[in-house]
Amino acid sequence: MNALTEKRYLTLPEPSAGDTLAARERLLAALPEGCRLTLGCMQQLYPVLHEAGYRVTVTLCPGAGGTDVVRVEPGDTTDRNYGLCLDIGSTTMQMELVDLLSGKTLAEAACTNSQTQFGANILDRILAVKENPDNLHTLQALTLDDVRQMIERCCAQAGVPPEAVSAMTVGGNTTMLHFFLGCDPWQVFQSPYTPVFFDPGVLRASELGLPIAGNIFCMPAIANYLGGDITSGLLMTDLDTREDLALFLDIGTNGELVLGCREFLLMGAGAAGPALEGAVSRSGMRAEPGAICRIKIGPDNRLRYETVGGLPPKGICGSGILDLIAEGFLSGWIDSAGNLQKSASPCICDVWDDTRQRNVPAIIYAYDGNVPLYFTQDDIGEFLTCKAAAHTMVATLLESVNVSPSEIGAFYLAGGFGTHYDLESAITVGLYPDLPREKFKILGNSSLAGAKRLLLDTGCRARLDQIRALATYVQFGEMEKFVENMQAARFLPHTDASRYPSVMRRLRERSKTFPPGKLAAERSGAD
Repeated sequence: MNALTEKRYLTLPEPSAGDTLAARERLLAALPEGCRLTLGCMQQLYPVLHEAGYRVTVTLCPGAGGTDVVRVEPGDTTDRNYGLCLDIGSTTMQMELVDLLSGKTLAEAACTNSQTQFGANILDRILAVKENPDNLHTLQALTLDDVRQMIERCCAQAGVPPEAVSAMTVGGNTTMLHFFLGCDPWQVFQSPYTPVFFDPGVLRASELGLPIAGNIFCMPAIANYLGGDITSGLLMTDLDTREDLALFLDIGTNGELVLGCREFLLMGAGAAGPALEGAVSRSGMRAEPGAICRIKIGPDNRLRYETVGGLPPKGICGSGILDLIAEGFLSGWIDSAGNLQKSASPCICDVWDDTRQRNVPAIIYAYDGNVPLYFTQDDIGEFLTCKAAAHTMVATLLESVNVSPSEIGAFYLAGGFGTHYDLESAITVGLYPDLPREKFKILGNSSLAGAKRLLLDTGCRARLDQIRALATYVQFGEMEKFVENMQAARFLPHTDASRYPSVMRRLRERSKTFPPGKLAAERSGAD
């Protein structure tokens, strides 16, 4: 293991009448050239060196342009070295405390990002700063308070003092890292899209008021919409080293896509996520206790569901919506254009929509007490638009290099949505190409995992430089045939059904189970 930081045990010559070298210079003389002491470390030299008989352990951490000596401890503590990795999501923040000698995660913590006090949408927070510059300080303070609390919780769980943490790596999108560092992110969303930084460099934890001894490493961005969460995630793939082509897709509020190999990396981003995360439906919600997360329509034409935590249903999250559309399509409740078929099930009926002030067709998929939970025809349309955007990013990027989906060696799927959905449902609706299932690699929170990988392998710093050097950022809206491809992808699974042979096969199998007359005649319900 080649960890980001290193601890060295030193036996220094004790000062005498003939050796009056100062403590700082005495310590540096025993270290490689280019090392320098942080102020915090220098303040520890006396009385630590004197009381330890000049037998001490120093912690070396990469710094801006050299190596920083960030801590000095009495005796030999080289058997203990710790790091923190952090993912700053726009809604949720996650942290792990890692043993840098064994690679094991010793403690974990997560919290809701307190920035949400300014709005769930990132743009709301940016506009809040534009309207009142003082809000920038508040947003940074909220973020840093969250980070301090997670540090405290992780260290308490593992019995590790915060000052023993020798480094922290941080993943997050461009806006989140701007707020973390107290930089105005207005230019992230404002043409010509030149934010304060793409790579902020190595920072001292003390500059941010964080209680650890080591430095802070923020993952570098590629562009305004391709941030450090994506470069961090790419560390969990082999796109930058493999000979054949592979894809990386992270679907959250936005969708970020990377296509490439060791010779090039094409990258782009687009708004692909809100409907896929449940944001368009009145009863849509995050994957919290009570959210419907799994749906199946059985041979008896009845809809059955599972909820997060096994609690009574409160709404439906992204994975549940994906299942609902996929199962509805395979069972004849929804046609290829996304239209609800009222004759297919009594679960499909007109409901009053307060927002639109009219009756709309909908699938009533469950009840919250006596209150129906439903997904409307308009919700399906919004879902298809977002689904089409994600599909079209992949299709257009592949077309730009004259590559068919079958030529892709691996398809890496990142993000919370990519972790919890049913892969077959995603392919059934046409979200992803119909590839052999073994080509799909589920990464989970790749931003956090990549930050951990950097902690454990300092060679990842060179990989990040290589990834940025290989990267070419593309604007999907300006690419030829993007709009045409988008329209073709607004169907289930696609206007060209031959692209989805496995889905067509499942559809034929279901039609044998559900003859058309039987679908209309049998009574069904949401269990």
